[in-house]
Amino acid sequence: MHAASRFEDWQDFLDNASLGVHLVDAGGKILWANKLELELLGYAPHEYIGRQFAEFYVDREAIDHILAALAGAGQLLSYPARLRAKDGSVKHVLINSNVFRRDGRFVHTRCFTTCISEAAYAQLTGELARGPRSAGEPST
Repeated sequence: MHAASRFEDWQDFLDNASLGVHLVDAGGKILWANKLELELLGYAPHEYIGRQFAEFYVDREAIDHILAALAGAGQLLSYPARLRAKDGSVKHVLINSNVFRRDGRFVHTRCFTTCISEAAYAQLTGELARGPRSAGEPST
């Protein structure tokens, strides 16, 4: 398989993944997003890519938590968040993200977005408010 063909296969895999995927640079700007991410929030690529990721979060606390987790451990796992769609509706999601570094320098995040129900969101945020979890539960 040629390098160009492999790249096209990976590009197709990401573009058509069954969960939302986006990349965010060190300054918080969205660099790229796949089809499902755009469809979830109802944006065309030119309306989403290039904007600050924080513009789409309903809760400031979520933004602060995400930034702290990625700056510290460089990873965020199963973090419940609420995103504002283009039509004004709120989407309840789980965020998984980690940092891509080159020569120790933050290049961009790799973010994965999974839609969840409002009930699942409420349960997960309640668990976060109660404090540390036991082994096997979602963590940040």
